[in-house]
Amino acid sequence: MIKRFVKPSAPFFLIVLFAFCAAAQNSPECSLADAPRLQGLSLGMSPAQVQSVFGGDLKIKVKLSGDRTFFQNYIEKKARGTLGGVRALYLRFLDGRLYQIEIFYEEQTDVPTLESFAARLSAQMNFPPRVNWQFAKSRARIDCGAFTLVADKPVDARAALTDTARLAEAEARRRKSE
Repeated sequence: MIKRFVKPSAPFFLIVLFAFCAAAQNSPECSLADAPRLQGLSLGMSPAQVQSVFGGDLKIKVKLSGDRTFFQNYIEKKARGTLGGVRALYLRFLDGRLYQIEIFYEEQTDVPTLESFAARLSAQMNFPPRVNWQFAKSRARIDCGAFTLVADKPVDARAALTDTARLAEAEARRRKSE
């Protein structure tokens, strides 16, 4: 009697196994150590490491304890050097470690759609050609569990790379302090 139930379920398990393998090949590595770089920045960097990426193009000063946000915009004056093409950026730190990078880019005529912007990000971050962006409304998203990458283009293109565990910790601290 048991053999009758085991035999039909074996092909089902093989199909499920192959589906998971195929999905894993279509997505970027999902550990935090394998998170892509955005504008030369990696999640987990210290403010000093972030400063070294930009050199004299940006002066970063944040306290090393707590939840801190660094903001810089280039509305009045265009960004130069390593920040060329950037309109504004938010760098969020938790206890001296970068957990979210949010960059707003200047309007680019060669990237008219969200799909083309997502494709450009994929190329810049060396994602495999068939990365599975989830498109919903005016937002594209890759959720790897350890990190998320969100791209949208309501007016100017925006990309946000987030360490999901540290974001949850920062939000919990904010709720606790309120």
